[in-house]
Amino acid sequence: MPRKSSEDYKNTRHYIPKISHEFRSPIKEKLRNLEERYIHEGRVVFDNFTDLNYVRSLFHFVEFECLLEINEQVCPRFILEFYSQYRLSYSDEGQMFVEFVFQNQYFSLSLEDFAQILRIPCEGACVFSDRWSLDELVYGAPSEGPYQTNLPSPDDIISYVREDREGQVTRIRHQEEIEVQDYQILTREIVSTLKPLEEIIQENVFCLGGNRDHVPACLCYMLYCVANSERFNLAYFMAKRMEWVTKQARLILPYGMLLTRLLDFIIGENPELQNESYVLYDRVMNPLAAQLERKPRRDRGTRRGRHSTSLSFAFDQPSSSLNDDDDYGNDEGT
Repeated sequence: MPRKSSEDYKNTRHYIPKISHEFRSPIKEKLRNLEERYIHEGRVVFDNFTDLNYVRSLFHFVEFECLLEINEQVCPRFILEFYSQYRLSYSDEGQMFVEFVFQNQYFSLSLEDFAQILRIPCEGACVFSDRWSLDELVYGAPSEGPYQTNLPSPDDIISYVREDREGQVTRIRHQEEIEVQDYQILTREIVSTLKPLEEIIQENVFCLGGNRDHVPACLCYMLYCVANSERFNLAYFMAKRMEWVTKQARLILPYGMLLTRLLDFIIGENPELQNESYVLYDRVMNPLAAQLERKPRRDRGTRRGRHSTSLSFAFDQPSSSLNDDDDYGNDEGT
């Protein structure tokens, strides 16, 4: 049976505020669209979810242990404002910058600073693709510049992450049986030693709704990197995924808990921006845990609390994003 994602991300709808009326066009229209989406908070990983000592041993070299440490409250108003004016820009040398506006103040962070604030790795292979088939992964990897990445072949990735196939594999889509192509990998085909890692990465890096019966090409490559102790640049992927989501009409807004770290940093550096409108809520999405402990939590709004450290800012020009796969999160929106 195909694995379906939990739809508890839909619980976030009731704490998403209506703020578009406070802004002028065109931001007003962008916010109006964002208000009708859901937020994917990410999932806290409980100790009893799987053998975390084993997971940490594989995650350690690639610095993916950060995915086990996410446990923040969520500030939905900040998330809406962040995504409403989010973009990527690049210096003349090709260095990426993350740009956004908060309370009418413009912020620009180098990718390295952005990664440090979110506490995610910023070294290693750089690739972003919304595609499923591994032979399309190459189109999402920079071929030159500071993020140039040489990918392994699709067959090499398959040899590490997929069980051997016997005969033609099929899947069900819209009640129709469809043949799975050679470079497409189903969730049930992931090797058993990587299955718990696949779910952790799926929930805290991809943050998707919809059908989970297949594994996105980028996730397969991340598993390959973990299996081979090769670093992967999570900051690059997440920044590009944020950009891609803002260019779609319906997709879930990812990284709810991680963006609280960004808000903490901004307020810590600019205490004059602290405002009672930015209410923090306890997470409403279930943790990754043993089945009996997957219980939802009620949201409890609180005002701004602790804040974090300092870094530098810079800025430059905009960029583009890739097209979406026909199945990649199509069930995510309203």
